[in-house]
Amino acid sequence: MDRDTAEPDAAALPGPNAQQWVDFHQEYSAPSEYSHEFVWDVTREADGPFVTDVDGNVLLDFTCHIGAAPLGYNNEKVLSKVREFDLVEPMKIAGQDMYFGAGSTPDEADVPGSSHLMETLVDVSSQYGMDTVFLSNSGAEAMENAMKITNDHRAPAKYGVAFAGSFHGRTLGTLSVTKSKEVYTRHYPEISGIETVPFCADRGCDAESCDCGSSRGAVPGSGACSLPRAVT
Repeated sequence: MDRDTAEPDAAALPGPNAQQWVDFHQEYSAPSEYSHEFVWDVTREADGPFVTDVDGNVLLDFTCHIGAAPLGYNNEKVLSKVREFDLVEPMKIAGQDMYFGAGSTPDEADVPGSSHLMETLVDVSSQYGMDTVFLSNSGAEAMENAMKITNDHRAPAKYGVAFAGSFHGRTLGTLSVTKSKEVYTRHYPEISGIETVPFCADRGCDAESCDCGSSRGAVPGSGACSLPRAVT
């Protein structure tokens, strides 16, 4: 692709191939998973601000694929440095949007994508009655959603419990259940009702032998239970 002569071209979005990817994605994704009308084809040409979709349309990328938007795709100044590490696929180092294709249609994909992963996850978890998937970008995001789920399950929830020494993320919500270093939490506001309890590493202790007080009815210092430690 010559970025100096490339012309953005898209008659309509989504195109017929992109629509197949959208339908495939939505079949297994959670309702809150957004499906873009533009499905980026990672096997096709991309240069500077121009990308190619699964229908062959060339478009200017305004969707901000992380790490690529300010640098442009296939930036030679970046790639020349990355090639020094002798990586198999240096062009795939920059962050990518989780929604993409790798060929014209899902059935013809050269490599599996996130939509195929969701299909597989639904298949292997079908015995639990789960039929959709929500993909998270990080552990903190997974924790945020877990907190929402537990709150909805026992709404209106009055209390939450966090272990002493725990670290669950740096987002504002997860900081409320992060009880390790003050450098993480500092002066930030917290979700109300979070109670901190000691973490007991001895899974075999009872009320009489527990030393940290986490066992129900235990008196701290009465046994040989190990000291609290961080949980991740």
